[in-house]
Amino acid sequence: MAPAESLARFRKHVLDRVTRGEATVAQACREAGISRARYYQLRRRYLAYAEAGLRPRPHPARPGRQLPPPAVDAIVSYAITHATEGERSIACALALAPLRRMADRPLRCAGRAPPHGPRPAPGAPGRGGGAQCRRGRAAHRADPARDPCDRAPRVMHIGSDIVGAELFADTMYVGRLEGVGTVWQYTMVDGACSFGFARVRGGRKSAESMARFLEEDVLPVCREARIRLVRINTDGGPEFGAAFTATCIRLGIEHHKLPPRSPDLNAFVERFQGSCLHLHYRTAFRFRYYTSAADIDADYQAFLRHYNFERPHRGYRTRGRTPASLFYAHRPSLLKVKGRDPDDILKARAV
Repeated sequence: MAPAESLARFRKHVLDRVTRGEATVAQACREAGISRARYYQLRRRYLAYAEAGLRPRPHPARPGRQLPPPAVDAIVSYAITHATEGERSIACALALAPLRRMADRPLRCAGRAPPHGPRPAPGAPGRGGGAQCRRGRAAHRADPARDPCDRAPRVMHIGSDIVGAELFADTMYVGRLEGVGTVWQYTMVDGACSFGFARVRGGRKSAESMARFLEEDVLPVCREARIRLVRINTDGGPEFGAAFTATCIRLGIEHHKLPPRSPDLNAFVERFQGSCLHLHYRTAFRFRYYTSAADIDADYQAFLRHYNFERPHRGYRTRGRTPASLFYAHRPSLLKVKGRDPDDILKARAV
């Protein structure tokens, strides 16, 4: 006998016992291991559809979620070569549809994708939700018609809408390498298009080195693109001392120091350096043994070109475009000289 037929006969037996008065509803449900609500639900289905209503409902056919084997092989191969790339970057690089949890199973099994964890609910420990709920209840007492959870989130936007209006600068400690010494990365990022400028140098960081980086690496690129630098935001580190400030004054650039202990106000460059660490350094140092800071910088400049000209950015300003498509938006011919497709400029203007 099929399992569905056997289950239908068992349910019919329970209903018949109650109908014949052999057991009460509570007793029959207790012996059958079902609730009384489930009993009355089965009874309504039996009165409406006879014995067919006691059979289990067939499950709808689920669409196949597994990718074709060639696509799976391509994903695994790319994930091994680019061990720190996430699922969205892999999907973009392979021109696939966005990978979902079932489809990116090969990456998670290989430990390539970040774990997916549940988000704490409002009021959960460690998220400050208790205070928010108390404030919401207080507002509800003051205005009963207002929903206690109807609180608009406070969003603070940094950066600018004009390329060159605001640059964010910082330094990142790459490490102390045997035979090379201390290595630092000098970084600046545009606050409108996330276009990054960076240089890797050995030795201790200093204001003179940062000033030379601004004058030799950042300013020529901006002048070539006919972009005027207005302001540079920095923290209070020693690399942004008197020598760097004097260089900014001489070049007609405003030097603005952010308040102490406020890395969120320098988020553009902090996020950029996090991407450099995750996407470049953690793989570069596994494949090559460096003997000089110049070799580190040579490999890093190749990654920087990929970051600016090839890697799509998904922020609310860039919206899937490359930083270079916005940085050179008014000079498409120059972008073509640098080996990129000027059609990216048209897409940037259309959005």
